[in-house]
Amino acid sequence: MTQVNEGIIGARKTPADATDFEREQLRFFLPGEDLAVKLHDLNPSLAWLSVFNDMKLIENERQLIAWIQNNFGSVEAIREVVANLAFFGPDTATFLKNRLDAQASALSPLLVTSWNLVFRHMRTAKQGFARAEWFDLLPQLKRGEHDNIILERLAEVLRPKLKLTKPFIWREQPDDKTPEKPSDLMSINYEIEEGLSSSDVLAVWPQNADVNTDTNLLRYLNAALIAALADATDVGVESNDGYSTTDSGVPSIAKHSQNEYRSGFQAIVRVIAEIWSRVVQKSPTAAIAFVEEWRRSNFRLIRRLALFAAMDKVVPAALVANLLIDLPIGDLFLSSVEVQRLIPKRWIELDETQQEAILSRVCGGPPRSWYHQGAEGDRAMDHLRYDALSNMVRHGLSIGDTASLILREIQIRYPQWMPKPPEQAGFRVWHEGGFRDRAAESDDLTDVTDENLVAEAQRIVANANFMDGNKWEGLVLKDPDRAFRGLSFEMKHGNWPQDFWRQLLWSRTPYLDPGTEPHLAVLLANCPLDVLATFAPAAAAWLDEHAKTLSANLLWPLWDHLTQAARIETPENAHE
Repeated sequence: MTQVNEGIIGARKTPADATDFEREQLRFFLPGEDLAVKLHDLNPSLAWLSVFNDMKLIENERQLIAWIQNNFGSVEAIREVVANLAFFGPDTATFLKNRLDAQASALSPLLVTSWNLVFRHMRTAKQGFARAEWFDLLPQLKRGEHDNIILERLAEVLRPKLKLTKPFIWREQPDDKTPEKPSDLMSINYEIEEGLSSSDVLAVWPQNADVNTDTNLLRYLNAALIAALADATDVGVESNDGYSTTDSGVPSIAKHSQNEYRSGFQAIVRVIAEIWSRVVQKSPTAAIAFVEEWRRSNFRLIRRLALFAAMDKVVPAALVANLLIDLPIGDLFLSSVEVQRLIPKRWIELDETQQEAILSRVCGGPPRSWYHQGAEGDRAMDHLRYDALSNMVRHGLSIGDTASLILREIQIRYPQWMPKPPEQAGFRVWHEGGFRDRAAESDDLTDVTDENLVAEAQRIVANANFMDGNKWEGLVLKDPDRAFRGLSFEMKHGNWPQDFWRQLLWSRTPYLDPGTEPHLAVLLANCPLDVLATFAPAAAAWLDEHAKTLSANLLWPLWDHLTQAARIETPENAHE
């Protein structure tokens, strides 16, 4: 028994540190009705939690309560519990919450906040109410039942709710870096039930619904959205100052291909936008009232709804001008998709004074406090001003002498900058391709066999002129399935061309072959660690993008392998 104590307690060993002999000792020593007492007294690292479960030592989650309570003061304990949240339900959350409250004064605010988030997740994760609620609502909606109780339930189903997961992206940090916020310990998301989309809701909501019914639905949805945004802001993943969770979750308020494969706030926002578009046809006065309300909101996502709606000619030009002039200055650049669509659409309707006021704001750029002092901060501000002004010029808008001079000065400072293609205007991230003509870039590889693909691409890249397009990059954007097949052949010979892998992993062009994703995960999980370390950030980003569609037996081994690779310092991953 002393040997067991020294094995798993003295040095707080994790499963990776333990010998097979020590594991067998645990298997012999821990079983029994008093497991909870033994875990409390021995207090091993919570990294053992999943191992004990695999060893069939845990009969129910209540056996873990005292053990977890012993570790309320450990950030590592939070990480381990988050990685194993599937074990826990609402009863455990209630017990732990009461015990945390009794100790809260002795713990740091970060620990108290983080544990409370964990307990919130436990209370709802095993219940599955939202999905059952949607299937219960569906026949009622199809029968045309739209009373206030039904609308309130529908809004609740669409309201994004807190969901915690083990972080998928490896964030390179020094081992001794102190966590500062809950998101340093866990991945914090806001999600609706998996599989439910805005299309599901809009398909059963009648086009010819009475305008009062439509506006009632909008009010319930608006209230649900406000509640979710307030919670996300309080948790620290949503903000008016800087890129946050709704920016990645809702690339565009209007229907757009960039919204595909998005969840979270996407569904409720798209339903609001589409129902408003129906209301404006039935009662312009009611629709305009929503615009007035949205533009005064404390939340940027809701102000984006106002910008979206203001593109409709029913919204008076004076209201459009006031919206753009009164908008918080950061919104002109953070909500750039909607802003860069609205301005060309309604610019000609604004008078000269209104146009000058808006141009003055654009020329001033975003708040300087967003950026560090120095050349990099100046460059970032210039880039945002350049994107906005060059988009106006592209649409043939008159921007006046002052704005034209500022644009020209930026062009002189950065002659390599080019306006984004029209379809990409305002998007900070574009997932379906780059700025090149992808179809033309990989023509030289068309007749090359998959087995010779990589070697031929390497030959072309090595002999390319400076202005030639990157043929391999063109291929991974146009046909990532074929690019992967070529890399698979190379891997059989022990070749892992790092730049080619990096470009493939950053491509967000959807795969057409259903075997590509799982096969790619298997190859990455078997990639030599010293090689994987050279493109670990790209691999981690790929894993983050595919985490919801990979099976658990592929996801977690790859995650663990990437974590080990990311700890290896290389010149490549130091600068990605």
